[in-house]
Amino acid sequence: MGTISSPHVGMKINEWNRHIQKFNVTDAEMLKAEIERDIDIMEEDQDLLIYYQLIAFRHQLMIDYVIPSEGNQMELSEYLKRIEGSNRKMEKLVEYYYYFFQGMYEFKEGNFLTAITFYQKAENTIPYISDEIERAEFYFKMAVVFYHMKQTHVSMHYSSQAYNIYKTHDLYSVRRIQCHFVIAGNYDDLESHEKALPHLEQALKGARLLESKNKRIYGQALFNIGNCYLKMGELTKAAKYMEKSILQFKKSNFNNLTQAYHDLALIYFLQHKQNQAMDCFRKGVRFACKFDDGLFKIMFEGLQALFIKKGEASILLNVFNKLETSQGYPYMEELALLAAKFYTEIGQMDDSVICFKKMVHARKQIQRGDCLYEI
Repeated sequence: MGTISSPHVGMKINEWNRHIQKFNVTDAEMLKAEIERDIDIMEEDQDLLIYYQLIAFRHQLMIDYVIPSEGNQMELSEYLKRIEGSNRKMEKLVEYYYYFFQGMYEFKEGNFLTAITFYQKAENTIPYISDEIERAEFYFKMAVVFYHMKQTHVSMHYSSQAYNIYKTHDLYSVRRIQCHFVIAGNYDDLESHEKALPHLEQALKGARLLESKNKRIYGQALFNIGNCYLKMGELTKAAKYMEKSILQFKKSNFNNLTQAYHDLALIYFLQHKQNQAMDCFRKGVRFACKFDDGLFKIMFEGLQALFIKKGEASILLNVFNKLETSQGYPYMEELALLAAKFYTEIGQMDDSVICFKKMVHARKQIQRGDCLYEI
């Protein structure tokens, strides 16, 4: 049996808490038992365990109030006092985790605007969070969601806040590396690739030290440098790092292989190395099917339309239609720009203009949540 994601379990804890608030004892008891089984096979997440402990405390208070032991009837005023805790701190902690995990779940589902709404509500309770690592985790999550929405400067603000906390704690080397990834990604979005590279090199240096116990993060560091060189047009360097990242991902059969083969196929197509490109294309499609990666199945269709079908515009437009989702827009933006350059080079200017319009459309869709967040 595979592991369960912590956002999924967090949503169950939110439901559990709602049953407690309504004094639905039977439902609360059943959900508590289910959550405890899930936690045994859940991915490691200290935040969720803290949230579980807070709600478990509330659960026991509810049981003591609704089903008191002999001679120990709790008054409603006493129950409310215990629930709220000293200076309402416990109540605010519960509120924070409720919105935090709701935001995590919506982000995982690709609902970035909804995720931001919940994260914003969680941020209102940050003054009650005394643990600085907990605050760093929140800032990091905010940095990531704003990065995905191309809100570059906002993302940079949160990633810097997170990094400044993590760098003072030796045990959080992976999070420091991930902060470098986000900062570099923001620089790439600003077309400041020369500023992105030092962060990626710093991330690679840290990831190399973790190679034996965290091959994924090491492979991701190699991939990200390759991706940066691809954006810079330095295809030979990009290919070298992509190839190295694939070697790392292969060691544990990580699903990152799908995107790595996609990008390496793209690099070889751009270098007119048709045999190597087709080899990577076929392998990438196989991994997309193996990991049931619907998004990259579509992206491989895009490569096929441009480089195998020689710019078949009708196929490409169908690909763009499939990418009309919150998760798909960032990929549509990149593919549309690639296609626009492709058509310009072969003199099909009408198709190039259509692709540039698609790129602008995708970018607007990504950024349309600006007004939902007040800074």
